[in-house]
Amino acid sequence: MITRDSLKDLAGARSADGLFLSAFLSTSRLDDWRQTAPTFLNSEFNRLIKERGLDKNGKRHVQDNLQRILDVVQYDVTSKTEGLSVFADGGSGLFQRIELPLRLSNRLVLGPSPYVRPLIHALSRLEPFIVVRVSRDESTIYVVDELHLASETDITGPYLKSTDRETGDVPVKEYYAAARQETLVELHYRDVAQALDRLLRKPGVRRVILSAQHEIAAHFRKSLSPRAAKRVVAEIAWDPAVTVAQLLVTAREARDGARQAEMERLAARIAEGLGAHGRGVAGFDETMGALHRGQVRTLLVDGENRPSGWRCVECDFAVLIPGETCPMCRGGMVPVDDAVGEAIRVAILQGTFVEVAENVEVLESLGGIGGLLRYA
Repeated sequence: MITRDSLKDLAGARSADGLFLSAFLSTSRLDDWRQTAPTFLNSEFNRLIKERGLDKNGKRHVQDNLQRILDVVQYDVTSKTEGLSVFADGGSGLFQRIELPLRLSNRLVLGPSPYVRPLIHALSRLEPFIVVRVSRDESTIYVVDELHLASETDITGPYLKSTDRETGDVPVKEYYAAARQETLVELHYRDVAQALDRLLRKPGVRRVILSAQHEIAAHFRKSLSPRAAKRVVAEIAWDPAVTVAQLLVTAREARDGARQAEMERLAARIAEGLGAHGRGVAGFDETMGALHRGQVRTLLVDGENRPSGWRCVECDFAVLIPGETCPMCRGGMVPVDDAVGEAIRVAILQGTFVEVAENVEVLESLGGIGGLLRYA
């Protein structure tokens, strides 16, 4: 599985002759991929060779890389795999395959470095989140990793441990005075909040969905630490009759809705920060320039914005207009199918956080790419 750290290592790889091959294949059960993938890859290989006008040695190099990718098609993939990414460069000795639990668009890309944009898109969809199901006496915390339930933690209120000599468990209303009941409920909420805090110390989880009756949710929020409170992005109704699977479907929809709202707010902040001494930048040229200067703290891109362009083989600067030399370092320029993909790769190498948005009107009006700056 990919992480932001492993993605950074992959993004930093380079091919000595600029002929790094990246392949993306859908391996979903809906696709007869073992039959169609070789035909697709060979067709794309012929197209790339023709477009690039490679000499005999270059063609042989790419063909060797393609053969290694074709060999992978014969390998078994796990039952959860629906997308396969393969990166090959015989010159540097790099060969890596990554299986993903979601479908990918079939694609073959030739360039100086691995084409990592589909992986950053996958990370945005596979980012883990937490669902906290809270009641006054029994609560559960679910960690949803990738597209599946990764862990489940049940937390029982202390008063359920009370017993009667003859009948066993005694309802709280019969055992405790009302004031004592509320104290125990508050203790239970604190136990759940502390368990959530421990999970949030681990890297990768940025969003929490709360499932509870509204009154209970309001009381439980008072037990949350400031860090945990900021991570709660949505609240869904509590229903004891729903299954865990149904709960997680509803929670994922709430998470997606919250994420969409976050992307819209981020685009609005970028737009508000445009201009002299502002903390926003928009449009390809301006954003690429800010990336080159190391200014961008958060990069926001439209998932459908993929203009072709040119990239410097020395400093990685990318432009949309053809040119023989880099305007920054005077290095040589090579064509790339996706200039925004190159901006994403540069951002990954710098440790800049990359967000991928869809159907955000403000971002579209900004040219499909923009960022929040570390400094003006």
